Amino acid sequence: MHPVCEVPAPGESLAEVGGVNVHAGPAIDGRDRRRLERLCRYVARPPVAQERLELTPERQRLVYRFKHAWRDGTHAVVLHPHDLIAHFDYRKSKLGMAGR
Repeated sequence: MHPVCEVPAPGESLAEVGGVNVHAGPAIDGRDRRRLERLCRYVARPPVAQERLELTPERQRLVYRFKHAWRDGTHAVVLHPHDLIAHFDYRKSKLGMAGR
């Protein structure tokens, strides 16, 4: 990984590669197992909270329930599985990561 932006302050570690920003600011003592595990869980989490994703009864669509309702009261979306995949493909293309 090659940094392509200036480090704004001493001690901060920033890099941008292929449209993805990485901020390596947290410093954790290797003996602090609780904080280390918490950071690892954060980094390893999936892009979609699977516990909030379910199939509709007819098994044709996906329901994704939001952690917090939107201002208009919307608390979930119903999607065709292909629409969910297309959303992630679109996000990757916006980041310049298509085909990776």
